[in-house]
Amino acid sequence: MLGGVCGAGAAGGAGGVSGAAFSTALHFFTAAQCLLCESWPPHSNIPNGSSYDMVVVGGGSAGAALAARLSELGALSVLLIEAGGDPPQDSVVPGFKDVLKSSPYDWNFTTVNNEFSSQALQGGSQGQPRGKMLGGSGSLNDMVYARGFPADYDEWADLISEEWTWDKVLPYFKKTEHLTDERIVEEPELAEYHGFGGEMEVSGKNESTYTTDRFIEAFQELGFRLVKDMTNPQNIGVGRFSHNIKDGQRQSSLTGLLNNAAKRNNLFVLKESQVVKVLTENSTAIGVKVMIEEEEYHYYANKEVILSSGAFNSPKLMMLSGIGPKKHLEELGIELIKDLAVGENLHDHVMVLTYLAADNGTCFSDERSKYLDAIKYLYDRSGSFAKTTDIGVYISLSGSARANVPDFAIYPTCSPVGSNFYQGCLNVLRFKKEICEQLDAENRDRELISLAVVNLKPKSRGRVRLKSTDYLDPPLIYTGTFSDPRDLEGYPEAMDLAWALVNTSYFQSKNARVIDLDIEECRALEGDSKVKCIARCSAMSAWHSVGTAAMGAVVDAEMRVRGVQGLRVADASVMPTIIRGNSNAPVVMIAERAADFIKQGLKAI
Repeated sequence: MLGGVCGAGAAGGAGGVSGAAFSTALHFFTAAQCLLCESWPPHSNIPNGSSYDMVVVGGGSAGAALAARLSELGALSVLLIEAGGDPPQDSVVPGFKDVLKSSPYDWNFTTVNNEFSSQALQGGSQGQPRGKMLGGSGSLNDMVYARGFPADYDEWADLISEEWTWDKVLPYFKKTEHLTDERIVEEPELAEYHGFGGEMEVSGKNESTYTTDRFIEAFQELGFRLVKDMTNPQNIGVGRFSHNIKDGQRQSSLTGLLNNAAKRNNLFVLKESQVVKVLTENSTAIGVKVMIEEEEYHYYANKEVILSSGAFNSPKLMMLSGIGPKKHLEELGIELIKDLAVGENLHDHVMVLTYLAADNGTCFSDERSKYLDAIKYLYDRSGSFAKTTDIGVYISLSGSARANVPDFAIYPTCSPVGSNFYQGCLNVLRFKKEICEQLDAENRDRELISLAVVNLKPKSRGRVRLKSTDYLDPPLIYTGTFSDPRDLEGYPEAMDLAWALVNTSYFQSKNARVIDLDIEECRALEGDSKVKCIARCSAMSAWHSVGTAAMGAVVDAEMRVRGVQGLRVADASVMPTIIRGNSNAPVVMIAERAADFIKQGLKAI
């Protein structure tokens, strides 16, 4: 997600002081009880050349949900193939949400330097964390439950089909959801938009924290209304998010759906097995080529192959298989199966981080409190380790035609004094060394308030291309960030709103001030020109990339690949345009829709 990562101190702290505190407490309790126990689907030992009705490639948020739903048809055999292995047990701890980024459980993708945007980042390259394990990015994200807004899906309907209006997708959000958020369940006008019988809990509590309350009060002072349900399609403002957290532990399509489905004898799971090619005959997908411990295997699909490998790996796999832009594939000597705009239309929420320095007290934490919170978590799954990013602000810019449809968002987080900010800044956010040193120096004596200012509906587009025909090479990711200059236009207003926090009563009492990151390219500029320069140079991904196998261009309204029989894509890559919010719940919704499209198709046979 975007919010929690914006406080890089959380990333550093989880592996540093608080991580040490947690490890100490964990050691203390281990002898007394089984901790953080989560059983994962077993690895299936299946012979080379085996056939299944459905082969699902990728065990992330979409693939785990899709395989689980397809396996509900007892007569249907389903093979799910995941390049990674099981998540580590501490992945279920919400407070450790950033620990797995830049780890072996992350694909660790980075983008190509375009010599224009992101020049305040190392090598002008944005980090693109993606989960390489069962659960995929749902096993390392911030667990925020967001859906986007009706306008997002009605836009899809205009581009693709009436099948994708808000009214058509809402039941599929409800299908997976089990709402327990105390702030919403007793409000009928809010609860009507939610589901109560699904497999993935959407939780929240009336109780708040001192830090959250101070942020909410400050943004209310700036004129934002308090919103009880941040997924509500009618109102925007400042509010606390709901989360996919159950009993103090991460909930994902893996823990909520696949773990239970794995008990069925018609579902088979291959782990640490990388699909490197879709096998085709006469423009029909018949199976996949898989590398397992450097040995080649072939598995066949009697009915369909479904790609759920995400916005980077799904187009990469399609292009390696001869499905993609003709010129690009010919340059690499790949036999063309179908000429399609695979890899085009890449876009993402554009995140610009800005920081305030403030006197101690807003996010105060000391060694003793970290130990107590660790013990609390191990005792009854409560305390700070049971929580994640809490608050967001949705902004409709002045002059916007739709006041209740956001254009930007601000995600504030708070890093305590001495929170080991440097490592997270360098390794996760990828700021240049001198910027991380500057922020870390500030953090030695003062708290850091991180404000992620995010363009929710960018017009710029990039693309994904193959680096080579070697499946081990990562894809080339050209973000296209700010290639459309209109995307910069809203930043002066949005950044001014974020910086105005220092003028509120509470933050004035904490002597808050904006930290000038002193970006070289922007030093000689003033006013809006300087703000736009700061935004352009410090822009990074909010890790919600979409669109690289878009409906209407690469796949049809039911996500079937155009001109290739028996091949479907179901993940973030099929979104024709990005939704205004975190992408995990919409990706699960897409998987739910794909499962129903497939089931309906089977009935018609």
